[in-house]
Formats: sequence, C-alpha cells, structure tokens
Amino acid sequence: MKVTIYMEPVAKARPRTVRRGGKTVTFTPSKTVDAENMIRNAVLKEEEFFAAPTALRLEATFYRTRPKSLKKAILLPVSKPDWDNYGKTLTDALEQFVYDNDSQITTAVIKKRFGSPPRIEFELEEDK
Repeated sequence: MKVTIYMEPVAKARPRTVRRGGKTVTFTPSKTVDAENMIRNAVLKEEEFFAAPTALRLEATFYRTRPKSLKKAILLPVSKPDWDNYGKTLTDALEQFVYDNDSQITTAVIKKRFGSPPRIEFELEEDK
C-alpha cells in the first residue's frame, strides 16, 4: 500500500485531563482527532487490510511547510515536533482500518522533511 495524504502533518498530542462538574474527564485534543480522521478518510479507498499476526514494514515521510523565518542554511526540520509523534499520529489513525494493532509494525523508517505542498507519504507492506 502506497499513499500520499495532502495535509500539514500533525504530531500526536498528549491526552488532556480536566475536571467538569466534580468529574475528571480525559480527552484527545481536537487537532489530533481531526488529523487522524483525515488520514483514515484518505486510506479508506485503499481497501487493503493486514490481518494479525502479519508483520509490517512502514516507511513514512512527513513534509512540513518551511517557515519563512528559517535560515536557508538549515535544510532539514531539526526542531519540534519529534519524528515519533508524527509517526504515532499516523500509526494510531491506521489502527483498525488497515491493521488490527500497530504492534504489528516490526520495521519503521520515519523521515521529517520540508516540502511543498505539505503532505504525508507512506508505504506499508508485509515485513519479510
């Protein structure tokens, strides 16, 4: 499965906990939920599912918009968010849609790059 999703990559945000009316409520921030939904909608048409216990190999590149204020000498996005938070958004979004559980991923190559248009490109295949 090879997919390109045209969106600004979003790093997985930590769950938030608030008190409402004497109760403690934990929720995922809406920016993360919206990003995961966009990813799911993009892969729904692929109609490919890897059943457990299939071992999977993921290669993903996250292309961010280059800030205009950044020096030209800086070629790669070495600032936050971290690569693993981008990867977590993608793998959590694909869970139950493309594979049972992200624990099936046995090999992963995750890259952060500057690019226009902003997008997520990933390839998911059986790991042999």
